[in-house]
Amino acid sequence: MSSTATRTPARAGRRTPVLLALVALCAWTPVLCAQQAAPAPAAPANETAGQQFWRWLRDEAHRFTELGRGGMFTSPMRYGISPQLARTIHRAAETEGLDPELGFRLVRAESGFNPRARSHAGALGLTQLMPSTARWLDRRMTSREAIMEPEPNLRAGFGYLRRLIDKYQNLNLALLAYNRGEGAVDRDLRRGRDPENGYTRYVLGIGVERYRGDGRRTAGNRE
Repeated sequence: MSSTATRTPARAGRRTPVLLALVALCAWTPVLCAQQAAPAPAAPANETAGQQFWRWLRDEAHRFTELGRGGMFTSPMRYGISPQLARTIHRAAETEGLDPELGFRLVRAESGFNPRARSHAGALGLTQLMPSTARWLDRRMTSREAIMEPEPNLRAGFGYLRRLIDKYQNLNLALLAYNRGEGAVDRDLRRGRDPENGYTRYVLGIGVERYRGDGRRTAGNRE
């Protein structure tokens, strides 16, 4: 009896720090707790309850690491936005094949992360879509309110930028086309002119803070 009493606390003591760390991790960030876990592979038929627990803990630690690399945790603090908005931007960028870091920078430059932003020219929402462009990108955007809905606005803007990146095979030209319009950029290029107007620096930054990816969502473009 005394032998069992001494072994049980020792085993519990080894596991307690791990469990406490997991609880603290979930308490530290609602982003992690809100993520939908990817379907796990079926457990082996002979796997014990203890083995299932440690496999689940390993998978959760791996998922946490991957989310951290993708900027999901650092973005709210870095850009001064809510975890919910950071999650929406991140997911929209991934869905459209755009590097999330570029997505954050585009939204910062276009709207300052204000979903209700309106420009003097009439551009709306987080990615500052003109109503005609928004309807061209998504036929469901039939009103200003619909255009300013965060998720559809982000997906339309990010999807358009990704198409421009594929068209020009050059991030700077794609950003300039997003800002000035494809017609204006193509016209300058045909005439041998530089279409740059300072917008690319505004979005991409300078010096050590400059964005150095190609804009596409790839493993190499993670934070």
